[in-house]
Amino acid sequence: MKAVTHPAPARTRDRLLDAAAGLITGEGWPAVTMGKLAAQVGVSRQTVYNELGSKAELAEALVLRETERFAERVGEVAAAHPGQPVDGVTAAFRQTLEAARVNPLLLIALGCPKGGQDDFLPLLTTRPEGVLERSVDTVATLFARCYPEAGLTLSEWTVAVEAIVRLLLSHLVQPSGSAAHAVGQMRWVIGRMLGA
Repeated sequence: MKAVTHPAPARTRDRLLDAAAGLITGEGWPAVTMGKLAAQVGVSRQTVYNELGSKAELAEALVLRETERFAERVGEVAAAHPGQPVDGVTAAFRQTLEAARVNPLLLIALGCPKGGQDDFLPLLTTRPEGVLERSVDTVATLFARCYPEAGLTLSEWTVAVEAIVRLLLSHLVQPSGSAAHAVGQMRWVIGRMLGA
């Protein structure tokens, strides 16, 4: 008889971050309190402080976690378009644009100054530019590894990705049309950047 295995329980820190993300999405950053998090997860307030620190440290932890998830999703998109840098980078732009329009945490992770309904980016204990720089560096390294045929150096990929991310933020903060229109524009820009 095969033994039944149970998944390991989520770490308390991860459960607290999940609860905070849910509160932000549903009610906004001002609704997040350490007491609410403690009640939702079933731990003491002291445990919340031990796991997360201050509210500013909670904000930083949420943004850094979402930045890592953003990079993972871009990596998955790029892997689905091997040998096709224009298609892969365009698909990553489209996926990120569509996801960010409905995910305030992704907006914050990308460094969007509006951050959805509530702007909690100034509460971060690190420079907001650090989040953008981390995203750009991670994605540029990923594209350089996935698309050597594009012929760009890592520093050139860094410039290209920063330009793409800044255009993405512009489309998020001040949309001038549909996502399809923005993606069409970006495909042309990306094609020109990559010499296609």
